[in-house]
Amino acid sequence: MKASYYTGRDFWKKNSAWSYEPLKERAIQEAENQLKVQLPPSYISLLKEQNGGEVYYSYFNNSINMYFMEGIDIDSEGRRLGILSSKYWIELLGLPSHIVLLWGDFHHYIALNYKNGPTNPSVVYLWERHMENRRWGTLQLAPDFDEFLSKLHRGGKESKPFNNTCSF
Repeated sequence: MKASYYTGRDFWKKNSAWSYEPLKERAIQEAENQLKVQLPPSYISLLKEQNGGEVYYSYFNNSINMYFMEGIDIDSEGRRLGILSSKYWIELLGLPSHIVLLWGDFHHYIALNYKNGPTNPSVVYLWERHMENRRWGTLQLAPDFDEFLSKLHRGGKESKPFNNTCSF
């Protein structure tokens, strides 16, 4: 079975248990202000279709499987969820401070990487390492979010789990 790549349609699984309330312009502005970054326009477009949730195109490079993508959630109690929880996880887990988390499972993450400034982030994969001096391994997946999207696919027989013991 050949992999089917994302071409700009049908990214989200509808009625996903992971999705948040429909996205409003105010939430985008508040998220960018709190995170002190400019979110990629194509990411915002996806969130306007559905504000996070399970995705149909979950495989990257036949090895990394991103089951869902976070959206933006700002609830009435002031608690921040979705990508706005990035700061919490960064502090708790010792992740790099210049990222915005798009997906994660406590040991592996896909994130927007703002290491070079508050605009035009690359997309990186982070995995937990068990070394005292460097807890997280990092691999750049794409130089920008658009290229990352173009490399996502639905998988096929050749898809296999990422081997996080590799040295990059």
